[in-house]
Amino acid sequence: MTGREPEWHVAECLLPGLSRATAEALGRRVRRELSGRPGQHVSFLGSLLMPEDEVLFCLFAGPEAEVRAVSERAGVPFERILGCVGIGWRAGTAGGPAQGTRPAARTTKPPERKE
Repeated sequence: MTGREPEWHVAECLLPGLSRATAEALGRRVRRELSGRPGQHVSFLGSLLMPEDEVLFCLFAGPEAEVRAVSERAGVPFERILGCVGIGWRAGTAGGPAQGTRPAARTTKPPERKE
């Protein structure tokens, strides 16, 4: 590995009745909070919603203390802030997932089955 890996954190939210609309509204609140305070060392990279489990991971690039502060000011109802490492993500804003990217297509053929 060369260089320093991006410092990523997720705010883990466990919300009964969580919907996509609620997740999108939380994302807007975070972006609004960040836009009102220029010069911060935090970027909001987006969220991962698991509706069946009523779980939302809000992904940030930046130091844990600053991610926690931004999340609190934006009213993100997180249970905890967790450090994470992106594996296999294409680089985008601040080293996070690129906007609108999908997982890479399979580049190797699956093994042939012998019958």
